[in-house]
Amino acid sequence: MIKFLHGSWAYMLVLMYFVTLIVYIRAIINNKVFNFTREFRLAGFTLIVFSIQVLLGIITWFASNYFEGVRHGQMGVYMKNATDRLLVLEHPVMMFAAWLLTYYGYKRMKNAVSSQKKYMAVILSYGLAFLLILIRIPWHHWPVK
Repeated sequence: MIKFLHGSWAYMLVLMYFVTLIVYIRAIINNKVFNFTREFRLAGFTLIVFSIQVLLGIITWFASNYFEGVRHGQMGVYMKNATDRLLVLEHPVMMFAAWLLTYYGYKRMKNAVSSQKKYMAVILSYGLAFLLILIRIPWHHWPVK
């Protein structure tokens, strides 16, 4: 159930990143003044959606057979298989790095003075985080069944 929820929630996450980046890019192109109720909340909601996804991912990882294998010294076996390596190491590490980038961008946006700096903080950090997410999603396991 948690694995299904983690996989399904990922659709919401990808959609939120896409919408957030489009809104912020359009705002910077149109030279808009930063709107607290719209842009600030959109970036915050994206961070919340990703935080929930990370929490679901941590629960999924610890409940998986991979965790048991790692506990019993099977890490070397997992590193030799590309699919196992992706699920055991690459996906969790890259998603956590993307979450940190998202959090960093959100904090920079909150502390920036000008509207343009707020927009650029989110565009750069959320954009890089979105790229990491898209690169390390285990596409062969999507859609979740």
